[in-house]
Amino acid sequence: MKILFIRHGETTDNLRHVYAGITDSSLTSHGVLQTARLATHLATSIPPVTHIFASPLSRAKKTAEAIHDEQKRARSKPKSTDTTASDAAAPDVPETENTSTSGSVNSDKEINTSKDEKEGEEIYFAIDPDLIEQDFGSYEGETFLTVTPKKNLKKRKRSDSIDNGGAGTISNPNTPGDSKKRRADNVETASGPSTIATPASTATVDATATTTNDVEMKTTAATQVDSKPPEIEEEDEEEFREMETPASIKARADSFIRRCIIPLLPGQPTLLPPPLARRKEDEAHPPPPQLESNANPVIAIVSHGMLLSWLWKSFVSLFPPSSVLATTPVVEKGWYQGKHPGWGNTGYLVVEVLPKGVVAKDGMTVVIEGVNEKIHLIGLRRTGGGVGSEKFDERQTKLDGFFKK
Repeated sequence: MKILFIRHGETTDNLRHVYAGITDSSLTSHGVLQTARLATHLATSIPPVTHIFASPLSRAKKTAEAIHDEQKRARSKPKSTDTTASDAAAPDVPETENTSTSGSVNSDKEINTSKDEKEGEEIYFAIDPDLIEQDFGSYEGETFLTVTPKKNLKKRKRSDSIDNGGAGTISNPNTPGDSKKRRADNVETASGPSTIATPASTATVDATATTTNDVEMKTTAATQVDSKPPEIEEEDEEEFREMETPASIKARADSFIRRCIIPLLPGQPTLLPPPLARRKEDEAHPPPPQLESNANPVIAIVSHGMLLSWLWKSFVSLFPPSSVLATTPVVEKGWYQGKHPGWGNTGYLVVEVLPKGVVAKDGMTVVIEGVNEKIHLIGLRRTGGGVGSEKFDERQTKLDGFFKK
């Protein structure tokens, strides 16, 4: 049994060096290329992945979808031999969601088991809310050097009736004096200031005055109907939100390991701390299936830096320290017992869980085969001109010809 603890691709907030825990930060164009490289690498360097678990945040979900799509592509039946050059470059060319073959992957607690073209080869895909990153509270969006976050201001609009007093009062257009004045003005306009109006011209003037009066009345009425109290924009200060506590993060990590990993282990853990013992509330979440075609599952967990650290702590607590070993290359890179691992973008930690009796007679053995592995990123250069650091444009169906290694 293999387990891969994988971090998502690069995001815009990673480059800004700000806290983006539960903030749904988008992958950059470079981050999308990282996920494509990772997906291709995993499809060609390890046994087929049988289970994929991902955080509901888009940066982790899209990374998981890239792995899922490439796993299906690698297992599909061979196509015609007239492969074009563009098809040959496909592993490094991520596709948009609209062209994804992963099927429907929704938010929250959703599961999608896809069956590949080869009979019996399935991939269990689940979005698990326990894999979401730590909530940094009011520090979300602040830089890592922030000691006191800026006040969070929430704007709201309210309508107030403003008393304009006499200055804002609109006179009644039917006032006799005003009507006479308008008629007198119209006489001067029609006949000239020194001309005495004839009966015929008087009738014309009166008709004009009446028409003008009607238009002004309608305009005034419309103004009175349409006029609304102006909206005033105010700023309300939000209450300070504390960061998610370590106890809360640990509880989520324990919940995931308890529900999704322990049922797939090749035996009963030697140690079973109380937080990892199955609980009554877990009955509402059936364990992931042991797929028929794979007696030895390969599990990919795609999450975030802080949460992965807690997942690792929870996982290794199932085994005595003497049962957690590391390969020679890992030790040569500086790994030692009890060291806290770290994750770069699309970096992954991979372990092999061996059944009882393979190494130790009294229980399972965990062998760490790689820590923060990023061999798939060798040779990948960031696109110049700031393009690689921009948010990935979902409307792009292909990146070849625009991004170059």
